[in-house]
Amino acid sequence: MPDEPAAAAGQAPECQICPVCAGLAALRASRPEAVEHLVKAGAELLLAARALLDRPAEPVAEPAPARRRRPRRTGPGDTRGAGGGLQRIDIG
Repeated sequence: MPDEPAAAAGQAPECQICPVCAGLAALRASRPEAVEHLVKAGAELLLAARALLDRPAEPVAEPAPARRRRPRRTGPGDTRGAGGGLQRIDIG
């Protein structure tokens, strides 16, 4: 391949499908003001991400321990069922 002429920058076949080369070619073809604006916006985005990641973690309050409830018992005289909370007791 030494006898082949060198392709112009960005004109090689692999550069035609490479997203990095395509992006650089688009930047070369665009106006300098647009490139400057995109660079500033990218820098601001990175600064915002850094501020978000550098923020100290807020302490998370531990939930209060759950109260243990006694299991409800149902008997032969229970008139409201297991979910009623009342039990009928015959005295006599």
